[in-house]
Amino acid sequence: MAAIAALINTNEAPLDASLVQAIMSASTCQPLNTRLRVEGCVGLAIASHAPDIDVAVGGPAASVWAVLDGRLDDRERLVADLARADGQSGVGQLSDSALLVRAYSAWGDDCAARLIGDFSCCLWDAANRRLLCARDHFGVKPLYYARVGSALVVSSVLRCVRQHPAISRNLRHEAIGDFLLFGVCAEPSQTAFLDVARVPPAHRLVYSLQRDDLRVSRYWTLEPGELLRYSDPRDYVDQFSDLFRLAVADRVHTGAVGVLMSGGLDSSSVATCAAEIMGGAAANCLHAFTVVYDTHDKDEERHYSSLVAETLGIPISHVPADRYLPFERWEGDGLPPEPSLEALTAIMFDVLDLAARHGSALLTGDGGDPLLLPASVSDQIGRVPASALVTDIVRAWRLGMRPPFGIRSRLVDWFGESEEVPGWLGSDLVKVFDARGRRHEIQNNRNADRTARRAARNEVTDPWWTSTFESFDPGVARRPVELRYPFFDVRLASFVLRLPSFPWCLNKHVLREAARGRLPEAVRVRSKTPFVGNSWGAAGQWSSHRALDLLETTSEMETFVDVGKFRAMVNGDSLLTNETLSAWAAISLAMWLRCDALAGAPSGTV
Repeated sequence: MAAIAALINTNEAPLDASLVQAIMSASTCQPLNTRLRVEGCVGLAIASHAPDIDVAVGGPAASVWAVLDGRLDDRERLVADLARADGQSGVGQLSDSALLVRAYSAWGDDCAARLIGDFSCCLWDAANRRLLCARDHFGVKPLYYARVGSALVVSSVLRCVRQHPAISRNLRHEAIGDFLLFGVCAEPSQTAFLDVARVPPAHRLVYSLQRDDLRVSRYWTLEPGELLRYSDPRDYVDQFSDLFRLAVADRVHTGAVGVLMSGGLDSSSVATCAAEIMGGAAANCLHAFTVVYDTHDKDEERHYSSLVAETLGIPISHVPADRYLPFERWEGDGLPPEPSLEALTAIMFDVLDLAARHGSALLTGDGGDPLLLPASVSDQIGRVPASALVTDIVRAWRLGMRPPFGIRSRLVDWFGESEEVPGWLGSDLVKVFDARGRRHEIQNNRNADRTARRAARNEVTDPWWTSTFESFDPGVARRPVELRYPFFDVRLASFVLRLPSFPWCLNKHVLREAARGRLPEAVRVRSKTPFVGNSWGAAGQWSSHRALDLLETTSEMETFVDVGKFRAMVNGDSLLTNETLSAWAAISLAMWLRCDALAGAPSGTV
């Protein structure tokens, strides 16, 4: 868990170490240990709460430097592969950044494809005058870059990139258009800022100083392959259980950890697996944290999470969320780095503060829903052999499960579906952003996958997840706690996406079978319950009048929203009750612009 950065003066002018230090100081509001290595026009830096951090150095004539944010998993396999590749041993005790240097020395740019874990990294090859940066497969760890004038800035913290004096505050119209349509920038390579780009998940950035050439390319694609066909049904559950345990084990080896446990099946399974791995130490090393809504009669998370914690013999803390309001603390430490629909960041930040008292990592069950999303019958016709599909359907029926036929979704694929776009988009925005065309483009991209589990694959790789990972990364939250996502493990995800939908993904059957005898039965068989809290806090605190006042008094909004048209389309307080995403996106954008300006962001015009 660290903030990393690489800076290069592409005109080869000497790099000022004080500039590197100033950029790294933006990574947190708390003092960190910072290490720099600056030679000539190039600098690498890392900042962390850990006392033993450094810029790793190795390779021929110690000409390779590296910094890494995150964690490398499956180290035994990696060490064995390195030993076979370079004939050297004794790498088992190396730090992750030192292993990265060895991997680069052995495999060059292809090293990124051989790493597993949650990581972003920067590596400078001084002998060949080239920079290699990479981001993990699912994008759990952030990585941004900007090429402005003679400056190249790369960092795992967006705030650090924006701190460079050459970076303006100008917003990217296309990204803001996406945000107003979908609640997130749907283009993985873009940020909300015109000068700053995002290294997408499973991509690497290579810059050659000698040729002054920068390229970003994909090193891995989630391509599960053909569906698995085992003669013994127990093999599905056993292999899932083994990979799930491996994914959790790689995320709990750092000692005391917390688990964000809702009392649902996914997070409770993660907590149970972690407790089994820790054994007798779980009572002291594993602590559960649950967000609850005590004012809602239908919220049963306190009951079910307490039941799991009691069964596992671990302590649990409940955080009541009822008192939080939208945009609380956005004028302070709760402001997202980009426009965001995460209006209640204060809840998560308070959970992170509690978790920090216990350890430096927090497990979550996020990812179980998209990964185990079953395909409909119609979606599998022509993609799964008819005999196998019939067998799967019969097997599900015998277990009392009714597979979804998905007739409506297939008709939409064939004939399309008209979707409304906001009629209040600003005139300046619509000159460069075709909202209706963008909706069709995104839908066509999602339909391009013709595999049997395409719905699950699309959901797992949706840009919304990248945004979520980034929203609560330590570099954003400014808390020394790292969220870890076992369901977003390459090995586990690649296997689960090869499971036949019926019966294994219906009602998460494979996970429920894996939890049999390990979870309290009431939790194991519990149905998925809808979210009962109000994600926008007390609606009475956000009337339409207040929302319109915010839009009208934020001058920068004129570029993106025609406030007059917005006002005409608002019917009373309906935008607060009908969960209109675009309306809330406009309000969130206005609040973000106001708070970002107050935070003293780099100067510039929108």
